[in-house]
Amino acid sequence: MKTIVLACHRIGCAGIKALIRNGFRIEAVFTHKDDPGENTGFDSVSELAASHGIPVFAPVDINHAACVKKIAAMRPDILFSFDYRTLIGKDILDIPQRGCLNLHASLLPRYRGWRPINAVLINGESETGVTLHYMTPRPNDGDIVAQKRVTISDTDTAGTLYDKIAHAAEGLLEETLPRIRNNTATAIPQDPTIATYFGGPEDERIDWSKTAAEVRNLVRAFTRPWPGAYSRLGDQKCIFWAVSHVPYYRPGVAPGTVLSTEPLTVACGRDAVRVDFAQSPAGLYISGQQFAREMNLVQGVRFGPAAGRPGTPPPRKRVLIIGVNGFIGRALSERLLQGGQYEVHGIDMQSDYVEHLTGRPGFHFQEGDINIHREWIEYHIRKCDVIIPLIAPAPVENLNNPIRAFEQDFEDNLRIVRYCVKHRKRLVFPSVPEVYGMCEESEFDEDNSRLVVGPICMQHWTHSCCRQLLDRLIWAYGRKDGLQFTLFRPFNWIGPRLDRLDSARIGSCRLITQLILNLVEGTPTLLIDGGGQKRCFTDVADGVEGLFRIIENKDGLCDGKIINLGSPDNEISIRQLAEMLREAFEQHPLRDRFAPPAGILEVESGTCCGGGCQEIPSCRPSVRNARRYLDWTPVVPLEQSVRQTVDYFLRQWLKAPQPSLLKAKPASLHDIVSAAFPSEPQLMGVNTNGSPSQE
Repeated sequence: MKTIVLACHRIGCAGIKALIRNGFRIEAVFTHKDDPGENTGFDSVSELAASHGIPVFAPVDINHAACVKKIAAMRPDILFSFDYRTLIGKDILDIPQRGCLNLHASLLPRYRGWRPINAVLINGESETGVTLHYMTPRPNDGDIVAQKRVTISDTDTAGTLYDKIAHAAEGLLEETLPRIRNNTATAIPQDPTIATYFGGPEDERIDWSKTAAEVRNLVRAFTRPWPGAYSRLGDQKCIFWAVSHVPYYRPGVAPGTVLSTEPLTVACGRDAVRVDFAQSPAGLYISGQQFAREMNLVQGVRFGPAAGRPGTPPPRKRVLIIGVNGFIGRALSERLLQGGQYEVHGIDMQSDYVEHLTGRPGFHFQEGDINIHREWIEYHIRKCDVIIPLIAPAPVENLNNPIRAFEQDFEDNLRIVRYCVKHRKRLVFPSVPEVYGMCEESEFDEDNSRLVVGPICMQHWTHSCCRQLLDRLIWAYGRKDGLQFTLFRPFNWIGPRLDRLDSARIGSCRLITQLILNLVEGTPTLLIDGGGQKRCFTDVADGVEGLFRIIENKDGLCDGKIINLGSPDNEISIRQLAEMLREAFEQHPLRDRFAPPAGILEVESGTCCGGGCQEIPSCRPSVRNARRYLDWTPVVPLEQSVRQTVDYFLRQWLKAPQPSLLKAKPASLHDIVSAAFPSEPQLMGVNTNGSPSQE
């Protein structure tokens, strides 16, 4: 029986060995690259697969179309997932005729989701187990094929319990795989009424206000081979590998206070813990007493975010960027990491634009899809201080499908808004200039301008209506439930790394990217309805500086405000933009390496979208609120932004492998329009790339 395996660590190795012993033919193994944040102690799936001559891959996104195509070409009968970190999408789940099975480290339906081994220890459970179940697009909710129970002792840690789970998994697979291979295995549905999900604590940071038993459980849940539970002493991160519960009572002692240094004992909300082992500043595993000496601890010193010695800096504020790999997300992450005042936690389906940040202190990336990893999203919203959902609007092909546009533009974002209300987190939400629609005022004022959309038959207005309704609901949540929020509207930000030219081939880009692609390929520049529509373009450096000041929120001035971030002085028509791009292109030192010019072609909007799109004639923002609340004014001239954007794209194009720099011109107007606009024309300022990244 041909199978594909998704696997990591010892449980993954145990699964692969069991499959081989039971006669399954493994076509390929997909795993993750080694995580530098994890300690040694995990077995290597890639080494095991290679030793058996099995092809092994570690894609950034297993659900990417290229991976789906690769797996489909292997024609597997069945797929197994063993300790794999990424939830598998429907496109892959639909490939194997015999289905997809996952090995989950809990007794489902209890402890669905992330980190079940850590979770049961944190909660002080006495029993857990391992479950083999069929996979669905929802995490851990498929029918159960087999389970095996595991007893948790009071001395178990994450490492020892992981070993127990791996041993139980081996036995379960040996008993169950023959029945699966012979098609005699049965499965029973899970009872959703008793299902539980535990995302874990906000992170491995110790909350000393909890009881000593709870602190001890947290420490043993994240000890080696995990990164370790920690606390801070000023700006020093202190990792604790093992602690013991000791009775203690003295009224008036603040949690986190050092009670003694020999042995090192720390007060908790109830009782205290003795630090048995910790990590030295040099990274060594040492006793608690040696740790106290090397850290120069004395009785009365206090661990915790507001603790330590006088004059220590405040803890860094955590910013969650959903869609971190996009144009705004990447630039904003770079700005936030300057100065060391912020930690950035980001999620996206790819990491190529933020790959250079992954090794920097304070930057944490998680590969994922907001439609699948909902529990992960809520977990990190609860963990972070400021939430910025840079989720892309519905892709262009969905704008004539208003129901799908509503689901993606409205429902996905509303879920995040409600999480922020539930966990009382500050929300910095990206509205869009298109909510102003066909407003006839010469300048769009955040607080007073009317919001006007076109007729129902112009289906692309669904996007505008969804975002406008979200703005209104966020405002209402602020008034009714005390949601701390700021709405910001990025007006046509441009600059290097705006898009990829190869994405422009399928229409998943902004118009400026399509115009540049026309230049480098020597294809006609298409102007919808003559290109007379006007837009105000803003350099990304200006825009991100304004957004940074919104996040900074000095004196709370941005709370409950709507703030435009645009450059009113950089207003030009689309035709003028095309001419400016052409001029920058012709003057570029690499110009002679590209195709000759092909001129301008004017088309009607109905030719491109069947009458479903209505172009906005102008979109000039007022920036009075930005000046008043942020002391922000854009300063980068449009000509400079255009030159830098063109330079980036030309150099990117020449570095990338291309089948031909001189693309053959389409034979007809229909071909030209179809090549540039597969479904509908691109609205300036609206990203339609379908990834989690909103620009």
